[in-house]
Amino acid sequence: MQPWNIYNTSMSVRNIDRKIKITLSINSCGSHCRTRNYSECAKSGKRLVAQSSILLTMRTYWRFGSAGDIIFGLGTASSIGREAQKLGGTKAIIVTDPNMIKAGLVNTLTTALTEAQLKVHVYEGCKPEPSTALIDEAVAHARPHAPNIVIGLGGGSNLDVAKGVAAVLTHGGQATDYFGEGKLPGPTLPLIAVPTTAGTGSEVSAVAIIEDPAKHLKLAISSPFLRPLLALIDPQLTVSCPPNVTAESGIDALTHAIEAYTNIDFRSLPIPNDQPAPFSGKQPLTDALAAEAIQLVGTHLRSAVYQPRNLAAREGMSLAALLGGMAFSNAGVGSVHALQYPIGAITHTSHGLGNGLMLPYLMQYLIPSNPQAFANIALWLGESVSGLPTLEAAYRSVDAVHRLKADIGIPARLSDIGVEEKHLAQIAQTAASNQRLMPLSPRTVNAQILESILRLAL
Repeated sequence: MQPWNIYNTSMSVRNIDRKIKITLSINSCGSHCRTRNYSECAKSGKRLVAQSSILLTMRTYWRFGSAGDIIFGLGTASSIGREAQKLGGTKAIIVTDPNMIKAGLVNTLTTALTEAQLKVHVYEGCKPEPSTALIDEAVAHARPHAPNIVIGLGGGSNLDVAKGVAAVLTHGGQATDYFGEGKLPGPTLPLIAVPTTAGTGSEVSAVAIIEDPAKHLKLAISSPFLRPLLALIDPQLTVSCPPNVTAESGIDALTHAIEAYTNIDFRSLPIPNDQPAPFSGKQPLTDALAAEAIQLVGTHLRSAVYQPRNLAAREGMSLAALLGGMAFSNAGVGSVHALQYPIGAITHTSHGLGNGLMLPYLMQYLIPSNPQAFANIALWLGESVSGLPTLEAAYRSVDAVHRLKADIGIPARLSDIGVEEKHLAQIAQTAASNQRLMPLSPRTVNAQILESILRLAL
């Protein structure tokens, strides 16, 4: 039996009175075949060997969520005291890490909070790529102080820990009890997110990514109740961010925006209206946010990495992270993120680095699904595409991301971060089994396809 090839399979999608008819056709010819629903391939003479159709109810609406309130601008961190008061806070727990203390950022917040008559306690044990054990430790530290408001300060990992702390302090149990979709039974303690990196978008998202050591996997706590009541974004707090963290978080923001912009359209999401969906698929509002985020990254990321005190660049990247977070936390992310989770678990590299490394390789595979979208991305990243055919312009987006990676020091290949050929099948299978993200792909992906993409990136 000859090896399976992606061109041997075709899928047609038809809109029939607000329903989607999906027809899957499999033929027996080789990789040259582009047959679509014909009984026989004209070139090889080999016949259709299987065809099946299903009828799904078409989604007819999209929804959008974000943080309860957003405050953005230089110097806004000093307003946290009165904002915490508005949310009913009298006893605050700040969830952060030692670097935030050394940089003086914790002192900035505690001063403003105590001036507003709040009692403040600090948990400073956060680490990159946090585990469930770290959340349990943070909860044990916080509980004796009976806080009634939680403040996350730092990068995305710290904000995700703060979300987990708020969830467990409110509803009891352990972080592992809430892995999955919609496991939180109700709202948490008021949560304020204060990012000090520009990339993760966790300040507006409904997800916390936590490593489960027992399974050696990064898993998600996903619930609209996790969205912070306030995202307080002061770009000045990112000035102390080291160049490598600026680069990795910045390419993460780009990944969020590109995946949100190129995911499956909400009308084609294979989930009926009456069934909950963790993400909506792309829709007009997320497209607008993602487009602006991509342009901001193209304009400001290099400067933010190499001119750390350039406040215009820092402000531009903070805005890109915010807009990208608003986009992806609704439209969703896709196969880049699905691959990064097992890659990160194997290599213990940062979330942003893994996403940025894999981004152009997945883009190259996805371009045929929507060449115009990728042509737009190329233009927004500064490529000269005027007069080019759409498909040629689309592939310039891949070149643009490769150059950006090289310019800011993101590794080019998986072997650069310790991935070996023996890992590829495991990574591909784990990613392909991610049912939160894989249905959002605009082009068919499975373990075999993902493994071939990983080999290109190795």
